[in-house]
Amino acid sequence: MKETQFTATLTPVIEVATARSLAHPFIVGLSDGTLPLATFRYYLRQDHQYLEMFGRLHEVLAAQLNTALAQILTSLGEGEDLARQRLHAELKLSAVELAATKPAPTNYAYQTHMAYQNQAHGKAALAAGLLPCYWLYNEVGRRLAQKHSPNPLYQEFFDSYASDDFSSSTNQMRAIVDELAVPLDEAAHEQMRQAFVKSCYYEEQFWQMAYEQQRWH
Repeated sequence: MKETQFTATLTPVIEVATARSLAHPFIVGLSDGTLPLATFRYYLRQDHQYLEMFGRLHEVLAAQLNTALAQILTSLGEGEDLARQRLHAELKLSAVELAATKPAPTNYAYQTHMAYQNQAHGKAALAAGLLPCYWLYNEVGRRLAQKHSPNPLYQEFFDSYASDDFSSSTNQMRAIVDELAVPLDEAAHEQMRQAFVKSCYYEEQFWQMAYEQQRWH
């Protein structure tokens, strides 16, 4: 009998995170077009700052992988980058403004959590911690791409995560996590699972951070 892939065991976790995300007022506001543009603009600024660290963590992980996996990893998210650039241009978000953005508390905590996984538990836990940013967005995007938000900008956001390119990136990231899990024991699998669960938590909290335009003080 074929052994269950590690990421398949995480499906219940992502399903809960997806349901909570779809019910969150930030996502609801994007879907029905009522979210203020200023709130979405705040989200994009924070998300850009997050994705800068996310990219660096991909480089950290790639340096620990074999050549084939490293090449796959470094190619992920190229379509997402192009979609973000279009959204930034639409909202007149300059490179200067994006570079000047400092991480809000939740953003800071999420980044710190992922960096900690690599330092404390190694490459497999780091990969598992990176996965929700792909998997959750893909699930949310696929469910909402067909609803046609009244705001074309918000619809473009959903469409980018429902695209075949992003779905392929999600599946490739899952495959990397699965391959890293194969030689590990149950204790290491639990570390990977906890990294994944915590990242799902921070993904959900990221919506709330954006919705309330969170500040340090």
